[in-house]
Amino acid sequence: MSRVWRSLRVRLATLGFLAIYLPALLLFGVILATDTEVTVDTGQPVTSTRHLSGWPLGTLLALGPVAAALAWWWAGRAVRPLHRVRAVAEDIEATDLSRRIGLEDGPAEVTALAASFDAMLDRLEAAAETQRRLIEETSHELRVPLAVLMTNAEVLLAHPAPTVEVYRQGLERAKAAADRLQRTIEELLADARGRARTLDRRAVDLVPVVRSLVADAGVLAKARGVAITVGGPPAVVCQVDEPTVRRAISNLLDNAIRHAPSGSTVDVHVGLSPDRVVVTVTDHGPGIPPAERERVFERFWRGGEAGTGLGLPIASQIAQAHGGAVTVTSPGPDGDGAVFRLTLRTPRG
Repeated sequence: MSRVWRSLRVRLATLGFLAIYLPALLLFGVILATDTEVTVDTGQPVTSTRHLSGWPLGTLLALGPVAAALAWWWAGRAVRPLHRVRAVAEDIEATDLSRRIGLEDGPAEVTALAASFDAMLDRLEAAAETQRRLIEETSHELRVPLAVLMTNAEVLLAHPAPTVEVYRQGLERAKAAADRLQRTIEELLADARGRARTLDRRAVDLVPVVRSLVADAGVLAKARGVAITVGGPPAVVCQVDEPTVRRAISNLLDNAIRHAPSGSTVDVHVGLSPDRVVVTVTDHGPGIPPAERERVFERFWRGGEAGTGLGLPIASQIAQAHGGAVTVTSPGPDGDGAVFRLTLRTPRG
């Protein structure tokens, strides 16, 4: 019985039945209470009761089933939108996330609930699509270095007369493939953590942050014969999420160093305005053709260059999370390098 009573339709039907039938019961009671007749005979009061005819009682008894049926029908219409929400939810669980409730008729509270449910499904479908695309892209990126490792091992094992030099060359190829595999995994982990992380904005001075990143990148820059300069005001204090911003600037530095020719300079400048900070990283490499300037922010797109194809997209994602963007300008493939600007919209600390 308690399980039946938990049904919203049963409760609404009971309430509707009482709302319809109780007034009839009260009316019948009033008729019973007032159905008396007083007459005067020879000066003496005589009270006599007039018996009711059968039609009021018969009407009352007939009204019971009618009221119950009407209340049950009304309750069914009231909970029908909820059944539709449940049916769509069960169908989504069994098939895919493309279904929507699309409820337009019904109580305002229920239509608002359905609209919120549809909005949640939109977000879930977008997240599922992103996850599916990430898995496909990751599978492709990991498959290439793994194939190189396996092929290299098979070639060495099948060599009729391997020498130390043959083994050295094979190990160098294996090391290069393993390095690429490691960089891809690290970038994917950083991307996943960045997507899951909630921004923790705190007052940070970006100048020492940039100088620290330049010092860390100095080893790679020195190995490639590239110098790095840092310019800007002595302090740039702003409200940002420091770990993710460090990652974005580090990715821009790494990209500039890889494309800068030996003997050139990578220039880093930190700028400040009332509502944003701008970190500009300039290299003097071959530049980027106009047709490729938007594609550099696509995941896993490398344009024939070495790397994972994730550094610039991650930097762009971090900038967008801070209400900014990463833009690139370049004179062209025969020009003087590329200029990347990381913009972070943030109140000053």
